[in-house]
Amino acid sequence: MLYQKEIDDSVLIQFIILYTLSKVDNAVPYNELLNLVLDNCNINYNDFQVALDNLVQTKHVRAFIEGAHNQKYEITQKGMNAGDFFTSNIPIYIREPIDNSIKELFKETRRKNAVRGNITPVRKNEYSAECRLYDDDNTELLSLSIYAGTREEAERMSRMFREKSGEIYAKILDAFNEE
Repeated sequence: MLYQKEIDDSVLIQFIILYTLSKVDNAVPYNELLNLVLDNCNINYNDFQVALDNLVQTKHVRAFIEGAHNQKYEITQKGMNAGDFFTSNIPIYIREPIDNSIKELFKETRRKNAVRGNITPVRKNEYSAECRLYDDDNTELLSLSIYAGTREEAERMSRMFREKSGEIYAKILDAFNEE
């Protein structure tokens, strides 16, 4: 729910922008940053733009162009170092809607990265499948290392884990819950 009172404190607006950028995994296109902040906070567009420009000038945020015309923004180390300070100065009723919007915006990316399967050499011509499953908050739910023997078998196991991770996870939980 959008906080109704207009936020016109330029420092708070900068904190909100830094907070938003600190919560995303990668650089954010301008339009997405604009939507994440303005859709969740009652901030005037001009105030937002002035605050963003100030953060770029003070090197708390890095702006760059990717591709032909895709302006992106990311928080710098200097901006991250100020993290504890700006986070504590943003009320929870402003942070929560931003967090929820970020989760929703990057849900598909997180789902793609939630299941990972890699092949690891054990010895010469011997391999294992390294399988990991993460939840939406990137918390590791399952880490499984299986000796496979051949590279082909390790690739098959890894592929099967990526395709059927939910079923495999459920079967492992069931196995641990049997009386």
